[in-house]
Amino acid sequence: MKTKKTYDVHFNDDQDSNSKGFEYTLQEAIEYIKAWNGTNYSYFGDYKSGMASVVCNETGEIYYEEIIK
Repeated sequence: MKTKKTYDVHFNDDQDSNSKGFEYTLQEAIEYIKAWNGTNYSYFGDYKSGMASVVCNETGEIYYEEIIK
């Protein structure tokens, strides 16, 4: 049986890290970062110059990363 993977969005910088707790598809998680990066929405304002990452909830593998503007 094939398990469906879900993805969360993690925020990291030199000082701290947070995750949203999402269970998105890979595409939804990437689109979330692209839609809100550069704004003060959610954790984006707190993690300027840090990284926003899409992480698989099942494996912990990082699938996408982008510097927060």
